[in-house]
Amino acid sequence: MSSTATTTFHSNADAATTVAAIQQVLATKKSTVLGQAPDGSTIDFQTKKTLFNWELLGRAIVTPAASGSEVQLSLDVHHNRPPALMDGMKNKKAVEKLAGQIQTVIG
Repeated sequence: MSSTATTTFHSNADAATTVAAIQQVLATKKSTVLGQAPDGSTIDFQTKKTLFNWELLGRAIVTPAASGSEVQLSLDVHHNRPPALMDGMKNKKAVEKLAGQIQTVIG
């Protein structure tokens, strides 16, 4: 079973506003941005280690759309951490939570 979890959602905001919301949520969660495309359309990040979870590697891709933008989020186990049986389910829950937080900031 794969530990990678992905989700997509539509934002009514333009791509620049959506990218800014993603960056705000990542900063609030104390995630580390590992890399970003010059136009901000792709952001690679690492989540913060918590008491119950290792760090996760993530990617956010923002694509302009006719009425706003499309966002694709993915989270996976950090390559330096041991995999666990329930990683896929935990990562799916985490990526859905992250998407909800971003949508809340966008409004």
